[in-house]
Amino acid sequence: MGPWSACVLGGVLAAAACLASEATAASSDRTLTLVSRGKSSYRIVVPETATESEQRAASELQHFIREVTGAELPIVSDRERLAPRTILLGRNRHTARLRRPIDFARLGQEGFTIRTVGNHLVIAGGPANGTLYGVYTFLEEHLGCRWLSSDVSVIPQRRDLRLAPLDDTQVPALPVREVYYQDAMDPAFAARQKLNGNGSEVRDGRLIREYHPRWGLWCHTFFNHVPPDRYFATHPEYFSLVDGKRVADGQLCLTNPDVFRLTVEDLKQRMAAAPEAHYWSVSQNDWARYCQCPECKAIDDREGTPMGSVLTFVNRIAAEFPDKTLSTLAYQYTRRPPKTLRPAKNVLIMLCSIECNRSRPIQSDPDSAAFRDDVESWARVCDNVFVWDYVVQFSNLVSPFPNLRVLQPNVRFFVDNHAKGMFAQGNRERGGEFAELRAYLLAKLLWNPDCDLNRVMNDFLEGYYGPAAPKIREYIDRMHDALEQSGKTLMIFGGPADHRDGYLSEERMAIYETLFDEAERLVQGNADQLLRVQAARLPLMYARLQLGYGTVAERRKIAERLFDIAGRTGLLMFNEWNLPTERYRAQVMEALDKAE
Repeated sequence: MGPWSACVLGGVLAAAACLASEATAASSDRTLTLVSRGKSSYRIVVPETATESEQRAASELQHFIREVTGAELPIVSDRERLAPRTILLGRNRHTARLRRPIDFARLGQEGFTIRTVGNHLVIAGGPANGTLYGVYTFLEEHLGCRWLSSDVSVIPQRRDLRLAPLDDTQVPALPVREVYYQDAMDPAFAARQKLNGNGSEVRDGRLIREYHPRWGLWCHTFFNHVPPDRYFATHPEYFSLVDGKRVADGQLCLTNPDVFRLTVEDLKQRMAAAPEAHYWSVSQNDWARYCQCPECKAIDDREGTPMGSVLTFVNRIAAEFPDKTLSTLAYQYTRRPPKTLRPAKNVLIMLCSIECNRSRPIQSDPDSAAFRDDVESWARVCDNVFVWDYVVQFSNLVSPFPNLRVLQPNVRFFVDNHAKGMFAQGNRERGGEFAELRAYLLAKLLWNPDCDLNRVMNDFLEGYYGPAAPKIREYIDRMHDALEQSGKTLMIFGGPADHRDGYLSEERMAIYETLFDEAERLVQGNADQLLRVQAARLPLMYARLQLGYGTVAERRKIAERLFDIAGRTGLLMFNEWNLPTERYRAQVMEALDKAE
């Protein structure tokens, strides 16, 4: 051992002794002064072999401490002797020598611990993104940083940064967390909100490439494996028998041995081209018309559900790929679990809530009893269930849709029934009713379904709408109260006409519009906040046009303002399928012309 090595070893041992002696002070009343008058004696320490995620954690921590306080904290390796005051990131030499070490096994892949130890601050997490998520949580909870959307942040300014004793450990309630809104597709925003399920590419407000990390195929894949345009003409027996006839627009015949062979061959080719992908979907198309041939029907009758033939097929496929996870949908006609058949260990069930009412929590809603029973039944027979939930009105993306009060109890219900992941489907295009607010709330809930959602919502509204926040909150509360008082259901394929006599009555609309008049006046001096308030008002304008409230002249004036704001905010679609803004404009103007 040379003199340099001896010096390093001596420094590490001294650091270990220092941390061990100071560990007893972790729960004392000692306050850490990280920054005083814009200056700091602290440095950020990362492992010598820091992962890309740990390096990013260090650079983000350094950047935002500088943005908030003006202090520049150097980033150093744990090869250096421990300085008197440090922020220790990740699983490095110094954190490993704490008298009360970090319980990394408890943290899993993405959990983290934030802890003060003497004069040191420790932020350490699981090997995936745990330390990075710990840094973002520290910046949020202790520096006041807020990332409200992909382009709206609130970064406070302060010259001093003091910390009371900390010992906070967080582990995500759901290992996989995906919020399907454009903001959540932004990599920086997604990381700051601790979302890990989406890597899609967006350009000019449009989704141009959908990508889910570690997924080779996502859903509705039967015709990816056995395409009818290639096989139906020569092998109609590969496809569904419906009412005594083979059809090209249904599903696959899952008991046909050639369908099994072709699916396995197709997956082998795809897996060879994308070896990094772990999840592969073998799942029904996005419609019904499942096979009723004697062989498929016999399985379905025995199992009491068309999921019988689907799961029999998927289990066989999964046996061919034991090192991969095969996903299939429990969706519409396959939602109910089979009576006796169980998913293989490497089969994932993606359970979809498409039929549910959104006016009451699933757990207590009489109209959701069948779905509730299916969730609980799957939880009893499968420990690998993802939930596909729906959080907007797809037939009217801009319509008022007061479902915010059911978000938390529904996520809590899924977690209580052992869901391992959740895909919250919102609007994939830019815009939509309270798109930024929903994305933010859902991100917080998927990490911690027991968070104080009322506080989180108010925090968002204050940062996003400024002085108009109380009026926006009153609007939200009044509309939700009105829905509850009406006793009506709220469906994702409904529309304003369903609630003409409820929360969208003409009398209530007048109250909402008065609130927005006041909200706009409160932010007249801030162009950005004013445009956000106007964007939040778009759903009321849309509802008024759809319901025909007011004179033709009044509706024409509203339409002109609606499309002006839509253009300035980049709103692209008015429903999920085929109603771009320009087409909707043409429809509205034509209807108004005819009404005159």
